[in-house]
Amino acid sequence: MELKLGDVQTTALIPLAIKASETMRPDARFKDQMAVDIIKALDIDTAKYDRFLSHEGVVARTIMLDRQLKEIISSAPDTVIVNIGAGFDNRFARVDNGKIRWFDLDLPDSIAARKKAFPERDRVTMIAGNVLENAW
Repeated sequence: MELKLGDVQTTALIPLAIKASETMRPDARFKDQMAVDIIKALDIDTAKYDRFLSHEGVVARTIMLDRQLKEIISSAPDTVIVNIGAGFDNRFARVDNGKIRWFDLDLPDSIAARKKAFPERDRVTMIAGNVLENAW
């Protein structure tokens, strides 16, 4: 898979690499097989992206946000979620209850890359736009 990312969008590789390496650990605290598949398809060395403190920060943030979203979805099963700055985030797959509507918003080149990495999914819409502008 060939992806072209700008400097800002390249930072999306940090949590992606960390989620992939966490998933491959025998005692993984969460699983994100999509992260593993994308990293393998990109064939990149993740060492520079997966430093210990960053690793633990991404893991903690992933667990906390997943848990909080699951609580919100539990209390409002038909909720709509807008994932701003989606990058290569696969949170939808970890929290989906079969009813939610999900919007992934990111800059145009990030969404173009995301569309290469993620299949079309029912109830998920990818939007290329800038959160600071009203057009999206």
